[in-house]
Amino acid sequence: MNQISNISIFCFLLLSQCYAQDKRADYYSFPSHYSLENVEKFNLSNDLEEISGLEWINEQTLWAIEDESSVIFELNPNTGKITDKQKFAKNKDIEDLMILENDAWVLQSNGNLYQVEEPLTEYSNTTLHKFPIQEKRDFEALIKSPDGPLIWIFCKVCSWDKNSNKSSVFAFNLELMSFEEEANFILKNEQLEPLLKEDDFKKVKMQPSAIAFHPIEKNYYLLSSSDHWLMVLDQEFNPIGFHHLNPALFKQPEGITFSKDGTLFISNEARDGRPNILIFPYQP
Repeated sequence: MNQISNISIFCFLLLSQCYAQDKRADYYSFPSHYSLENVEKFNLSNDLEEISGLEWINEQTLWAIEDESSVIFELNPNTGKITDKQKFAKNKDIEDLMILENDAWVLQSNGNLYQVEEPLTEYSNTTLHKFPIQEKRDFEALIKSPDGPLIWIFCKVCSWDKNSNKSSVFAFNLELMSFEEEANFILKNEQLEPLLKEDDFKKVKMQPSAIAFHPIEKNYYLLSSSDHWLMVLDQEFNPIGFHHLNPALFKQPEGITFSKDGTLFISNEARDGRPNILIFPYQP
């Protein structure tokens, strides 16, 4: 009788574990034009242990930054090998970068922007644009408006947001070369209610770590490292897709970019391992 009871208990525990795994598997998802089964990964040099930003330049070049040194790294997108690098400022907490015409724009965690003219050349020159608000703040994502002279920077944790339910987004005006002192708009987790089951939207922390503009879909892909999600937004910043990311693959996703053909690149910090880049081909 005891043997039968033990077998029954074992079977119950096994089935419970399988059910929990299946339920968890349903929790994770990915945008429909990409497959988690079709991914290439390459490990990066330890120089990029805390890779925090990624930008596709062309078929032969990716640029990257890491958050402990003010260095722009040039990478081979097929191997992840560093092919060039250049320091643009004294070491700061650097979080994201983007390319605009011939300049690199680099975001510091306090909201300051570094404008690096002719980066990775002997003529490189850096101009600092200071964020105007001195309260406690942490920014990690930036992107240019597709239809106006603005660069948007996204709060990860800013004191004026009060809690993790929202993220203020500030604008830098490229014509005036100055910041607007009020938030341009605010992302709120309540906007996710139509996309998520029951009250799941209330658990989402609006703490973005990187953003990129999809060259084919013309949507924004917003990434969160701390809360492990990927959000798709239209050009008015209305959420149209939301995906919880499996930390087994996306251990600390801090950078995102696209090639012209829609190939998606996501970089992960080392986090007790090797930093890496995940590459997802676009599937129309």
